[in-house]
Amino acid sequence: MASEIYGWCGQILKVDLSSAKISELSTMDYADRYLGGRGVATRIYYDMVKPETAAFDPENCLILMNGPLTATGAQGASRFEAVSKSPMRLPEGFCYGNMGGFFGPALKRAGYDGIVVTGCAEKPSYIWITDGKAEILDAGFLWGKGAYAVRDRLKEKHGEKLRFLTTGVAGENKCRAASLITDLEGAATGGFGAVMGSKNLKAIAVYGLGNPLVARKEELKELNRYTIHLSKRGTLRMPVPKQHIKYVKTASCYQCGLDCFRGLYRTINGREEVRKCQSLVFYMPEALMREGGTIDPALDATGICNDYSFCTMEIANIITWLQDCYRTGYLSDKDTGLEMLKIGTREFVEQLVKMIACREGFGDILAEGLLRVGEKLGEEAKAHFGEGVGGVGGGSGYSPREYITTALLWALESRQPIAQLHEVSYPIARWLLHQIKPELSPTTAAVFREQMTRFMGNDKAWDQTTYDGKAQAAKIIQERVMVKDSLLLCEAAWPIMDSFNTPDHMGDPALESKIFSAVTGIDTDEAGLLLYGERIFNLQRAILIREGWKPKVDDYPQEYNFTEPVDMSSINPRMIVPGTTEEPVSFRGNILDKKKYEKMREAFYELRGWDTETGLQKEETLERLNMTDLALDLKKQGWLAP
Repeated sequence: MASEIYGWCGQILKVDLSSAKISELSTMDYADRYLGGRGVATRIYYDMVKPETAAFDPENCLILMNGPLTATGAQGASRFEAVSKSPMRLPEGFCYGNMGGFFGPALKRAGYDGIVVTGCAEKPSYIWITDGKAEILDAGFLWGKGAYAVRDRLKEKHGEKLRFLTTGVAGENKCRAASLITDLEGAATGGFGAVMGSKNLKAIAVYGLGNPLVARKEELKELNRYTIHLSKRGTLRMPVPKQHIKYVKTASCYQCGLDCFRGLYRTINGREEVRKCQSLVFYMPEALMREGGTIDPALDATGICNDYSFCTMEIANIITWLQDCYRTGYLSDKDTGLEMLKIGTREFVEQLVKMIACREGFGDILAEGLLRVGEKLGEEAKAHFGEGVGGVGGGSGYSPREYITTALLWALESRQPIAQLHEVSYPIARWLLHQIKPELSPTTAAVFREQMTRFMGNDKAWDQTTYDGKAQAAKIIQERVMVKDSLLLCEAAWPIMDSFNTPDHMGDPALESKIFSAVTGIDTDEAGLLLYGERIFNLQRAILIREGWKPKVDDYPQEYNFTEPVDMSSINPRMIVPGTTEEPVSFRGNILDKKKYEKMREAFYELRGWDTETGLQKEETLERLNMTDLALDLKKQGWLAP
C-alpha cells in the first residue's frame, strides 16, 4: 500500500455492546488485500464470526463498511455494505446487503471506514458518532418507534444534519426479514434489522465534517467529468403507468451526478415520494386492479414496509403466496385474520405488515420468513410458493431459463445476486429499448454483442442460446461486482457498458481502476482491480464452505430451472434476446439443460483454479492470491481440495 493514506480514513470503529467497550481496528490491516466495503467486511466476518454462531447470538457481528472511494467526490460512490450472519437464510449463514443515501459518506466524514458491532446491550441503546468519537446512549425514547419517527427524534436531539441507520418494530421483534433503513428511503435486506434488534441496538447516528484525502485531485475531477459524459443517457427509468404516476427527477445520493433508478415520483394528484426499483412497484398490480384503483396504496405500501423495517421483496412473496393459498382453499380469512377481499388497499397491506412486525396471530408464523413457514406448515404450504421464494431477496426475473449467463451467478451466492444479474439484464434492457424506440437507446444488437465481448472477456458471452463462454463471463462478473461492492460504487450506475456519447456507443471497462488509482495513489489497471475481486470471491467461498455449503450439491440454481419451461418474464415480457443479426431470438419455453450446466460449471471450476472433482479450493490458488493464512486455516479443518 502507499505510505500515505489516501481514500481510506485508516480506522474502523468497533463497538462491543455487552461490555460497552469502544475501540478501533486498523483499516490498513485489511485494505491491502480486500480494498474496503464488502471485501474488508467479509474478512472481518471470517475472523470474528464462528461457523457455529447463530444469527441472534451476541457473538454475531453486524459489520457496516465504506470503501476507499466513499466521500471522495468519485461519482456513484455513496453506498455502504452490510455484512452479518443472516437470520433470513435457511439455514442461517453469511450474507451481505448494500445501501445508498448519505449514512456511509457521513460515517467516513466522521473519521471511520466502517463500524463493527458485536455483543448485546443490557437495555435499548443507540450509537452516536461525531468527528472521531463514539458513545453508546440510551434509546428508550426510540424503542417501539418506526423508522421515520426515529429519524425525527434523532434530529431533534442531535441536529438536522445528522445521518442515521435504524430498524423499526420488525427488527425489535426479531422478524427474520427485518431490514435496515437509512435516509432517502434506503434499505438492505438479509434480516440485518433483526440482528440489530437482537443486540438491543435501535440506531446508529452520525455527523462528521472531515473529508478523506485524495492523492490526485485534478485527475479525479477530470475522471468525474468523463464519467458523467459517458453515463448521461436519460433512459431506463422504472416502467410505471404514466396515467397514474410520473418520474420527476433523480433523487441523488451524496455527491452523485449520475442517472439512477432512485427517483422522485409525482402522482396525478400532486403527491411526491422518493422510490426505487422493486420497492416502488411491488404492490402496484394489486392497487391498480381494484375497481377505481389508484397508485396511492402502492406508494403507501413501500412507506409502511420501510417504517416497520420489513423487506418489500419478502412482503411481495408473502402476498403472492397468500393469494395462491386462498385461490385453492388452503387458507381462509379465518386462518389468517386477514380480509383478502381488501387486497390492493392501504388497509390490507398495513394490517399484514403490522401483524408480522408485531408477531400478532398468523403474523407470528410469517415473521419467521416464508422459507420457515414451509418448514413449519409442511409440503402443502410449500406447494403454493412462487419462484421468488428461494432465499434472501428473490424474484421471478433474471432466471437461467431466460439468460444462461445467470445460472452460475445464482448457483454460487448465498442470496439473490442482484448486482451480478444486472450486468446481464441491464444491457439486454437497453437493447430492448432500442427495439421499441431507437432514440431511447443506442444499443443495437451489434453494439450489444461488442459490449458483452469487451466487458465479459470473450466473443461468446453475448449469445444466450449457447453455454459457450458463460463460465468466463460469470467469473468476470463476479469479480467486477466484488470490486464494485468494495470500492462502494453504485450498481445502478456501474459499470458503464454503453454510452450515447461515444462514437461506438461503448463504455470503458478500465474506468473504475483509473478512479481508484487517482483517489488512492495506488496505480493499477482493470486486471489488477479484478485480482482483488478474485481474492474477495474466494474469501466468500471459504466462508460458505466453512458454514456447511456442499459444492457439488449446492452449486446449482433452483431445481425448477431444469424442469419447468419459462412461459413469462417479469423483466422481459417479449421474451427475446439479441441474436447474430438485428433479428431477436425468443427464449419462450426454455429450460436449463442439466448436463450442459454441469459441463459449464466444471469449466468455471477450472478457471477459478478449484478442484473439478470436489468444487473445493486448491491450496496453490489461495497462495497465488496472497491468502496463505486462509489456506492454512482451511487445510487444518479439511476444507481444501485434497
